[in-house]
Amino acid sequence: MKVLFAFIAIFGFSSAASLSEEFGYVGDNHSWSLSCNASGYVLKSQYPVTRFFEAGAASSVTRERETLYLGRSCDASSTTMGEGKWCWANGGFFAEFETHRISFPRQEVICPGGGDDSLACGC
Repeated sequence: MKVLFAFIAIFGFSSAASLSEEFGYVGDNHSWSLSCNASGYVLKSQYPVTRFFEAGAASSVTRERETLYLGRSCDASSTTMGEGKWCWANGGFFAEFETHRISFPRQEVICPGGGDDSLACGC
């Protein structure tokens, strides 16, 4: 009986922790969580993402947890890649920036509470 209670306590705590932020999206070989606000969708990487930015002698590397903002007017913004655009099609959705493109194949942006406007951003 004590083993059963210990199992329930451990499982209960681990499942409660996993519910706090679900990383159900995969793009650019990274896990992302999705949330929504009045401006659109917000995707946050689970772990730091390392990116190389080619600029000759001024090339740089960033390593941080990234945030992608996908706006209702099909605009995109990234904490590391700047401004861009995004769209969706039957094969998934992607965000495109000047030097990078992050694809989320076979996935759709769906807000938990509904009110999705992603149809306006078709490719």
